[in-house]
Amino acid sequence: MKHFWVRYYVCFLLWNIFTTFWIYKATLYGAIAAVTLNALQMAIIFALFRWFKKLTRGYLPYLYFAIAWLAWEHAYFNWDVSWPWLVLGNSFATSLKSIQWYEYTGVLGGSLWVLLINTLVFRIILLSVSREKVKKSVISLVLVYLVPMAVSHLIYYSYQTEPYEPSQGNGYRTFAIMQPNIDPYNRKFSQSQYDQDKILTGLMNGCAADFLVAPETFISPRTAAAALVENHPHTNSSFNRFRNYAMEHGTNIIMGAVTDTFYNSASRPTPTARHIHGDRWYDRSNTALFLDKNGKYGFYHKSKLVVLVESTPYKKLFGFMKRLNIDLGGAMGDFAPQLRREVFVTEDSVKIGTAICYESVYGDFYREYVLDGANVMSVITNDGWWGNTPGYRQHLSYSSLRAIETRRAIARSANTGISAFIDERGEIISSTGWWQQEKLLARLPLNDRQTVFVTYGDITGRVSVFLFYLFTVMAVVRRLSGKYITK
Repeated sequence: MKHFWVRYYVCFLLWNIFTTFWIYKATLYGAIAAVTLNALQMAIIFALFRWFKKLTRGYLPYLYFAIAWLAWEHAYFNWDVSWPWLVLGNSFATSLKSIQWYEYTGVLGGSLWVLLINTLVFRIILLSVSREKVKKSVISLVLVYLVPMAVSHLIYYSYQTEPYEPSQGNGYRTFAIMQPNIDPYNRKFSQSQYDQDKILTGLMNGCAADFLVAPETFISPRTAAAALVENHPHTNSSFNRFRNYAMEHGTNIIMGAVTDTFYNSASRPTPTARHIHGDRWYDRSNTALFLDKNGKYGFYHKSKLVVLVESTPYKKLFGFMKRLNIDLGGAMGDFAPQLRREVFVTEDSVKIGTAICYESVYGDFYREYVLDGANVMSVITNDGWWGNTPGYRQHLSYSSLRAIETRRAIARSANTGISAFIDERGEIISSTGWWQQEKLLARLPLNDRQTVFVTYGDITGRVSVFLFYLFTVMAVVRRLSGKYITK
């Protein structure tokens, strides 16, 4: 079929448009790039499958297709141009009783499950003329579908929380999550930072909690106040306000801020540094700010950045695209990430990781917080820029996948969207409503055990990448020699 790839591309383009259309509310350019490039990569996988099928027969082409798809999903998580929203395993984000084995495989185990089931269904359709072969395929399909489901339900109903206590206590801590519900398109940048601080402190008042969690980029340099400078944070009034609040109320605060770090350097000190004049440079970061009850503080910089919103991909090639960067939370241009995950440590030795917005979509990345010692997790985000679309609901559900993979409870604070508490089985304990100013309190367990996925990472993806290269090289060699791999 001439131009067969066009049909593949159109099908995948429509799928991407219908499932992630809501991106346009934040950035039209980003939406166009996401749906067109994502669809192109999916079409390329089908083109490879078609090529491989011409060289082989039997089950090998279908095995190659599954391997190629899984290898692409694994690689996609680590590319500069990365939009893994439609990873097949994400489709089970609201079917939690069926995927408890993600603690072993991660989300790509779900992708493999989808591919196996669909391949078997397709095989049954192809073999419909052979009753005996259909019977075997149906049995295989039933087993592939039911066995993982049964194992998952067994894990779900037998799972028991085993609270870990690093100090004096009972293995639980009380969390309060804040949803100030400040309109990201209007009030966020027109209302003063002081007035927004009053909204947040008003929500915090009366919360007898060990941790108060506030949303992403709450302290923002676009709100008539100076940026929070990490070299000298005490010059920022909001920093002082919330630091004093934490000390006066004997609590720990985690909140989002846009921060600057200044350098004196004759040359560019970091790849993302912005030049001021002379030897003066600065980096801007989307930051999680930690303030403990003793006045100590810490910073973590968001490191999975939204393409064309917070970062420019492959800067040497696409530096001109900086002008397309859209502001979604207090700054524009390239944010400065950090190389490794860090956790915040309290006076009583509780270790809490904080994933910022988009980072909660990346399972292999997210597990690094637990490898660094996190006993419990928080997620801070600002989902209001998606509007009342499936986007903010999907984003929430992906946090449930991270809870299962790591077996860490989550306190999730969204400026707008949905804030929620999620237990170690991925179930939402309680949640706020859409576009409502609310706060929630809950006791979350601490955990020091590591799942197989946390310890070893995405084994499914790494094995698939190896097999993809192996099968591709074999096919090329056989193609050059004019031979088939199998009959």
